[in-house]
Amino acid sequence: MIRLFCTVSDITAVMDAGYTIIRVYTDTSSTGDFTTLNGTITLVAATVSYEYTDLSGTSATWYKTCYYGASPGQSDKSPARKGDTSEAYGTVDELRAEMDKTSTASDLTLARLLDSATTSIDDTCNRPDGFVSIPVATTRIYAGSGKPFQRIDECTSITTVAVKDSVTDTSYTAWTTADWIGFRGDPRFPDFNRTPYTGLMVDPTGDESIFTSGAYTTRAGFRPTTDVFRGVPTVQITAKWGYATTVPHDIKEICIEQAARWYKHLEAAGSGLTADSELGQLNTGKLDADLISRLRTRRYIKATVG
Repeated sequence: MIRLFCTVSDITAVMDAGYTIIRVYTDTSSTGDFTTLNGTITLVAATVSYEYTDLSGTSATWYKTCYYGASPGQSDKSPARKGDTSEAYGTVDELRAEMDKTSTASDLTLARLLDSATTSIDDTCNRPDGFVSIPVATTRIYAGSGKPFQRIDECTSITTVAVKDSVTDTSYTAWTTADWIGFRGDPRFPDFNRTPYTGLMVDPTGDESIFTSGAYTTRAGFRPTTDVFRGVPTVQITAKWGYATTVPHDIKEICIEQAARWYKHLEAAGSGLTADSELGQLNTGKLDADLISRLRTRRYIKATVG
């Protein structure tokens, strides 16, 4: 799913010219013809910001927009651009099915609730990289442990490992895949067979012995008598960071269930009954207590270290 945000700089002038909608065209390349009409956005007086949701859009989809009215017709198309990719753990279709909802009129609201539930799950579980690893490996740096093992962030695969030979070196030396082993858990009793990996250890059959320590001390003050310790980067890891390659079933269900609950609260609040006094203010920043308990019971909440 892709979200496309549109801003109308002078909505009054645009509507006075006879334009009533924004047309959204798609293509697979920025240099395409953009003849496929994906959908429209209705212009509203005094409203300058609009959000368009393309449920079938991907990170490879390109967009152009233009104004349209019965008279004067269609304006020139905007430059090609991409929208924002939603990384929610559940889809709008799945959420609608969960609530036995057939109408698509509230899809934008459902998408926002799913995004909010996803963020709340990541925050509750102390997983800033989320539960789905990034599709392309990226590089991170760490202060080396000075030991035969090195703690790293959760990742589903490791591409390269490079280590400085000395804490004062300016470049990293790449290790071969025979020099290191990815693992999870305690380095004394490591699990080599399951991801996410949370550490690396030196392979005893390789050419390396330790991950160069990042400990570095300097003298401080006009009359330096005290060593100032700091950890500097000596280990460079390229990996796909995150908990799993696909969203775990439990996480998907909790995301959809929380979003459904929030939507039902919104629906009740909009009914015109005594919603304010009986339901209170809807808070989409925190998961319901029973869902937090489920995450804790199934050990998805990662302990805070440091």
